[in-house]
Formats: sequence, structure tokens, C-alpha cells
Amino acid sequence: MHILLGLFSAVAAGSSDFLGGFASRNAKAIMVNAGSHFVGIFAVLAAALIFGGDPSGSDLAWGLAAGLGSSLGLLSLYQGIAHSRVAIVSPIAGVGAAALPVLYSVATGDSLTTLAAIGIALGLAAIALVSIQSGEAKGSTAAGVLYGFGGAVGLGFLLVGLGQATDDAGVWPVMYSRASGFCVLLVVMALTRVRPQLPKSALPATIGVGILAAGANSFFTAGVQIGSLSTVAVVSAMFPAVTVLLARFVFRERLQPIQIVGLLCALVAVGLIASG
Repeated sequence: MHILLGLFSAVAAGSSDFLGGFASRNAKAIMVNAGSHFVGIFAVLAAALIFGGDPSGSDLAWGLAAGLGSSLGLLSLYQGIAHSRVAIVSPIAGVGAAALPVLYSVATGDSLTTLAAIGIALGLAAIALVSIQSGEAKGSTAAGVLYGFGGAVGLGFLLVGLGQATDDAGVWPVMYSRASGFCVLLVVMALTRVRPQLPKSALPATIGVGILAAGANSFFTAGVQIGSLSTVAVVSAMFPAVTVLLARFVFRERLQPIQIVGLLCALVAVGLIASG
């Protein structure tokens, strides 16, 4: 069941990231991110009130910390999807988000299996392959790699934080993360003097992002409560497949053969880490 919840999380997250990047082409990424976090607060609050839960103080703390990764990681991801190539940004973020919870598990006492180690190594190779592009778009490729790494660190931290939820916490930690992430983004907006203005054309997509992202995090948290952090994290990190597939049909992005190999390697890497 926890694998299925991880897959649900991947589909919701991949759709949310694509929609967030799409909205960020017509609006500032930080406004789309902040708006979606605000919507997510109420979406998860409704779910928490319906399904219940008894969160502890540590659930609150980890949820608030996860919001830092959520806000900054998604900001980097949306910027990358809006201004670079989805097929570069999303796989890098996905492999990193899969590897970080595994490394955290190892650091806290869990052993790293041979399959997981091979998966991480293959994931690094996938990053190199998917980053190769023709000369006319090298600048976009370099930016995409940086955006992808930013998303990897932020989303990996998000998954680690939500993965610490106790069995009785329900989805309350997700609500805490949405709230703290929104506050972080407000601070960033104030420091960068960004006007809190979202075009009406981007409003429907932003609401969709908020609901999908909240659902993805809720599925992940529920999966971790009945399964292992490393397994659910890497299954949910298959979201690049959904994002890239949507980009292929909506944006008509063309992939070079070497990038297709890199994308396949990234997905295999996630599967190996999950198997380990």
C-alpha cells in the first residue's frame, strides 16, 4: 500500500510541478509558489479535520522545517521549468530528492544496500547525460542544471522532514509545512521587494498547483507512516516522468537521444534505490 501511495504522490507532484512551471511563464515564480502554498494550507487543513490525527511537538517542528525545503525547492524548480528545459530540471530534482532521504537514513543508522548504492551512482550519471544539449542552448542547459540542483536540495529536505511524522500525526505535518513555506516566501518577497500581485490568467493554475502539491505531500506522509522513508521517498521522486511527459505533449519539447537515455537512467536509478 505504501508503494501505491508513493506512486500517487509522484503523479500529483509531477502534475503540480508542470502546472507550476507553466504558470510561472506568465507570472513571477515566487508569486505562483506563495499562492499555491496559501491554497495548500486550507486544502490540507480540510483533509486533516476530516481524517483526524494527533500530532506531537516533534511533528510540528519537522513540519515547519519541511516548509523551508518546500518553499525554496519549488521556487527553484518552477524557475527552472519556466526559463529552462523541463527535461533537464525535473530529472535532476527527482534524483536528488530520491537520494537525500536515502543518505539521511544511512546517516541515522540504516545500512545502504548494493542496489541503492548502484542507484545513486546511476542517478549521478543520469544527471550528466540529461544535461548534454546542442551548442545553441548551452546557456539554458547550465541554468537548468543549477535550478535542478536547487530543487533537489529543497525537495529532498522536504521529504526528510515529512518522513519524520509519527504514525498518529495524520496529515497535520503537511499543513504545518505549507504554512511555514508560505511565511518563508513572504520574507523572500519582502527582501527582494516583489509586489504581491498575481495575474488573473495565472490564478486557476496556481490554485491547481496548491491542491496537487498538498495532495502529493499528503500521500507521501501517509505512505511513510506505514512504510520506510527511503522506499516511499524514491517512489514519489518518480515525478519527473510525469512532468517531462506533460512537457512533451503540451510544450512539444524535443529530446535528444542522449537525453532520453539520461531520463531513462534517472527513472531506473529511482527504481534501484527503491528496491534497495
